[in-house]
Amino acid sequence: MLGAGRWVMFTGAVLVLVGILIRRWAGRYDLKDAAIDSAWTLLRGKRSADNPTAIEGKLQDIASQPTWTGKATRTASTAAGHFLAQIGQTVALFLILAGLVLAAGGYLWR
Repeated sequence: MLGAGRWVMFTGAVLVLVGILIRRWAGRYDLKDAAIDSAWTLLRGKRSADNPTAIEGKLQDIASQPTWTGKATRTASTAAGHFLAQIGQTVALFLILAGLVLAAGGYLWR
């Protein structure tokens, strides 16, 4: 049977894991991360016609829509995804910090 300190440590570890998973999800929709990744790709000289940057991929996705309403809808969904990603990354940061505090508290409580 686990003691109270170990349960607190386990809960902290679960919070850290959930925070990391939320950050991974939010990273796919964050335009800031896409811009940084695109700049890094250009800086390293890895950009080619076969290997577009992250921003170019998002722009190609918008341009591939057949109608102007489809393009507007895709642009709006990309912007909404970026907004939700910012919220998700903030929540993930708080979950990771709370999990680390709980894990440390559980370790000290033993």
